Amino acid sequence: LAPSASSFLPHSDNALLAPLLLAMTEEPGDDRSLAEWARAMHTTERTLMRRCQRELGMSLAEWRQRLRVLKALPRLELGDKVESIALDLGYASASAFIVMFRRHMAQTPEEFRRAQPRHRSS
Repeated sequence: LAPSASSFLPHSDNALLAPLLLAMTEEPGDDRSLAEWARAMHTTERTLMRRCQRELGMSLAEWRQRLRVLKALPRLELGDKVESIALDLGYASASAFIVMFRRHMAQTPEEFRRAQPRHRSS
């Protein structure tokens, strides 16, 4: 019964977006701005913004936040520290990560962790 809308992460086969999304997926802590990504992709910010809206239905910033939430979920389930997850995902502090996580998941990382079924070894 998890909130599926906030955990959906669209993808694109678009020649401009596909390599960008792959790079961000492989390094979710990469905190380059839209302008920096546009320069790296040899395009303009405006073109990149329009392409994201058309292909993904959201801004690049929102896509990155959703990616980071999805990358955090298995680590929370494994018991990793929230601060460690936050820093690895490119947040300046655990509190910034917690605010973003709560906005997307309607619960804090600790609330999410407590709601997960416990796996017991036999």
